[in-house]
Amino acid sequence: MQKVWSYLKNKWILSTTLVVLYILILHDTDIFSLKSRMDKADELELEIEYKKEEIKALKIALEDLDDPRELERYAREEHYFKKPTEDLFIVSFE
Repeated sequence: MQKVWSYLKNKWILSTTLVVLYILILHDTDIFSLKSRMDKADELELEIEYKKEEIKALKIALEDLDDPRELERYAREEHYFKKPTEDLFIVSFE
């Protein structure tokens, strides 16, 4: 116990310990906030990959719309366009 007390009395060890504790726990960039930021960065990287895949799929779909028949099908199915002589009935099964 005497040996521990002598180490605690040493001003260099005490000040170093306090600075390290301050940096690890109390500072704005402590261990917990760094871990949180790293987790958030990982989530954002996954979201970036997901968005890149969506962009690829949309580019393929956009290339398909160059065909006039495909464009008409898309307009009718997704946006409920119709010809002036047609009647449109929407049936929902929800």
